[in-house]
Amino acid sequence: MMQQLQPTRMHWARAVPSDFGGQAPAPRSGHTAVAIGGSKVVVFGGFADKRFLADIAVYDVENRLWYTPECSGSGPDGQPGPSPRAFHVAVVIDCNMFIFGGRSGGKRLGDFWMLDTDIWQWSEMTGFGDLPSPREFAAASAIGNRKIVMYGGWDGKKWLSDVYVMDTMSLEWTELAVTGSAPPPRCGHSATMIEKRLLIFGGRGGTGPIMGDLWALKGITEEDNETPGWTQLKLPGQSPSARCGHSVTSGGPYVCNLKP
Repeated sequence: MMQQLQPTRMHWARAVPSDFGGQAPAPRSGHTAVAIGGSKVVVFGGFADKRFLADIAVYDVENRLWYTPECSGSGPDGQPGPSPRAFHVAVVIDCNMFIFGGRSGGKRLGDFWMLDTDIWQWSEMTGFGDLPSPREFAAASAIGNRKIVMYGGWDGKKWLSDVYVMDTMSLEWTELAVTGSAPPPRCGHSATMIEKRLLIFGGRGGTGPIMGDLWALKGITEEDNETPGWTQLKLPGQSPSARCGHSVTSGGPYVCNLKP
């Protein structure tokens, strides 16, 4: 079952079968779904029927059609792309979908892949610099049209609170030295760039129940001349309930004034 959020009217409407032609992807959890070019939604991986998945399903928004592209590339075990996984991160820059980490069975992953959706070709990206540890349930977002920022996750032993930036052109990872107060370590949160700040919300950590706090990280864009630092934002009025494993976009049903 799929529902659509009407952004201008701010309410959910149940989709009808005529909205979706083709073969829809199988039910799953722990997958990613990203919008590319305003015309397609790309679903990758996840967990279903006690197994981890590595399939790609694409929804053509204009034609209201699901389809499975034939991907090329050189991945493990003769596959064209990444190994099966769930709880990974997916970020879009231009026509490219970048995948990092996740889990397959009891193993946390730390590999980095790119899918060129113009030609449906997978490439494993060998990074250097401050390489992040393997993890699942991290969250990431694009910075402009070149870089990716990633925060937190779970490495199998502890909740994480580190911040990494990946330059997708040079393939260099940089761990940011962040000053001041910081959010408690967490996984299963969301991360979204709004203007020049990274917003994270919710998740689960070692401090108790599911979190409902909202934080902003400044000083991470090239135009900023300030040291990276966190600020906790206070939401006026009714705020979203605490949650874990969700996602958020700048056009979601909750709007926050970014001034702390």
